[in-house]
Amino acid sequence: MGWKDAATDTAGELMRFANPAIDVLDALYKTKYNASDMRPVHEAIAAIVEKNGKILMLNHVKLNFWTIPIGKIEIGQTIEKALKQELKEEVNIIPVKYTKVTQFSKKYKRGKITINITSHIFRIDHWRGSIKNNEPEKHRALKWMSMKDLQMMKRAKKLSDSTLYAMAYMK
Repeated sequence: MGWKDAATDTAGELMRFANPAIDVLDALYKTKYNASDMRPVHEAIAAIVEKNGKILMLNHVKLNFWTIPIGKIEIGQTIEKALKQELKEEVNIIPVKYTKVTQFSKKYKRGKITINITSHIFRIDHWRGSIKNNEPEKHRALKWMSMKDLQMMKRAKKLSDSTLYAMAYMK
């Protein structure tokens, strides 16, 4: 089995831990969605940013989980432009060298509406800028986490689906 097959198997295994009842969490946390959150079909980016064996994680206020940097791709925007824009807006970096490692699609219930989101996951190998939390109103905290930390968060069901899926592609 090659590394891609192993990563695919691991990703499938990790997705068993993905948030199965997002609508229940939405009700519990009274999530307020904006118009772009409610588009029936949309795409998103997610970025694995690693440094010294640790992964950059954000504590998301609206969705109440820890996540790698994520963001919606706006209508008419390229995936690459969205990646660069979201990383600059969220964590103050501009990706210079990066690789798309995978993508996945998932359906979520938001109230009575089913939303289908395709997420494109990138590994960021080199960036310019100094990492900081540029959006404290959206992210309670920014933290570098080890794989051991992420495994503990996974067991506690406190990670985004994008992070769970990306874990198969982290070093």
